[in-house]
Amino acid sequence: MRKGFVALGAAVALLALVSLAHAVEKKSIKEVMKAAHGGGANSLLAKVASGKGSKEDAEKLLALYEDLAKNEAPRGSAEAWKAKNDEILKQAKAVVNGEAGAGAKLRAAANCMKC
Repeated sequence: MRKGFVALGAAVALLALVSLAHAVEKKSIKEVMKAAHGGGANSLLAKVASGKGSKEDAEKLLALYEDLAKNEAPRGSAEAWKAKNDEILKQAKAVVNGEAGAGAKLRAAANCMKC
């Protein structure tokens, strides 16, 4: 019985550490933009949206956009920021899931000129 409690306690502590580490690793808007959009036609976004990227590339892009959404709006309203990020995340998840036409929708959703 005692060993069970020790194992449970260790598992909870490990889960807390992993959660804390992930929270600390949140990337800034600038870091996300550089990693996802840097390189223009050779960017991770371009690669994934065109269908030339791997599933791992799509998952990496999704993780970057999840970090982006955790940041505060640099300008404009928080509601508009949330709506924009929700659409980007929706389309990034669609790409990861292999949905037809999701790449073009992701490219449109991630158009920074609309911000």
